[in-house]
Amino acid sequence: MNPWLKLVVALIAAAGFSFLVVVAWFAWLLLTSPSEDGFGQDHQEQWAVASCWRDLRDGSIRDTDQCSEYAQAHLGFFTEQLATDAATTTCNLSRSHLDYARTSSPGSMRLLAQLQEEVKADCSHSDVSR
Repeated sequence: MNPWLKLVVALIAAAGFSFLVVVAWFAWLLLTSPSEDGFGQDHQEQWAVASCWRDLRDGSIRDTDQCSEYAQAHLGFFTEQLATDAATTTCNLSRSHLDYARTSSPGSMRLLAQLQEEVKADCSHSDVSR
């Protein structure tokens, strides 16, 4: 077989394989993306911020500057939930997220159940100011 023909066949095979990988990856994202069940970007932002404050509360980080870039980019949107301590802030954020989900995704039972569990855990933390 001509070396140029071999090269063309190899390039076509590589392009086909790459296309197949991209299609498979996109299908995987669609199948595993919970956004149609109320887990859209708005919820991801709230989880990122709450997770940041949980890490602060639990001592795994010392400052919000150590949060993920994604969380840091959204911290300013949740200033109404800030309290004097990280535990109460985390509780406030969880409650706010649950309230938001009740209005924006009322049919997402799985999301609401998960958020209710988070509120229960975050607001029963021993460091939450009463």
